[in-house]
Amino acid sequence: MTLFEGGCLCGQVRWQASAAPANVRICHCRSCQLATGAPFFARAMFLAGDLHWQGETSRWPSSDRLDRLSCARCGTPVFAQPHDPPARIGVALASFDQPAAVVPDMHIWVTRKLAWVRLDDGLPQHPEGAPR
Repeated sequence: MTLFEGGCLCGQVRWQASAAPANVRICHCRSCQLATGAPFFARAMFLAGDLHWQGETSRWPSSDRLDRLSCARCGTPVFAQPHDPPARIGVALASFDQPAAVVPDMHIWVTRKLAWVRLDDGLPQHPEGAPR
């Protein structure tokens, strides 16, 4: 059963998720800013077994603990895959066919937030990563 689906700008990469995300966060770290070309990366984290995709992606490490995956044709940043267990994959909220289908639950790495970004959505804000 597919609960969510989406893809890249050109449609070459398509993904489907068969379960709800483990969490939905907005990351303001510098790595996310540079990797997405945006002021933050809004993403839903799925267990790896709940997410399937088709299409060719390019993969590169954006840090020691995370790989990024983009469409090999149009370059849309779609996935972020942490190396630490459990196996999971972050999916860009903007890549959802229905981007409003999930709602973020917190902001992380707000110490790296761009000064002109205003956070007035009432969500919890964490100076660095999410508390464990």
